[in-house]
Amino acid sequence: MNIIRLELTEQEAKICDEVMKKVEETAIFLADLSPTDRLDWLRAHQYSHPISFEREIDGTVYTVYAHFSEKATETAEGKVNRILNQNITL
Repeated sequence: MNIIRLELTEQEAKICDEVMKKVEETAIFLADLSPTDRLDWLRAHQYSHPISFEREIDGTVYTVYAHFSEKATETAEGKVNRILNQNITL
C-alpha cells in the first residue's frame, strides 16, 4: 500500500474536516433509510448536469469539465491509481 501525505493550509484542513463531517453525517442518515428510500434520496441528489468547476490560480481562471465515456473499461479508482503511479515517485 502506498501512503501519500498531503500538506494543507489551515483553511484547507478546515474545509477538509467540514467535508468529512458532512460525509459521515450523510452516511449515517442513509444507513437508517430503507433500500427504496435510499435509492430515491440518491436519485434526487445526483448531479443533473455535467460536473464542472472553475478555479483562479495566479490570475488565470481554469475551468474543468468532467465527462464519462459509456465505453470506458477502467474504473475511476483504477484510473486515479494509474495516474498517481505514473507521476509520483516514493
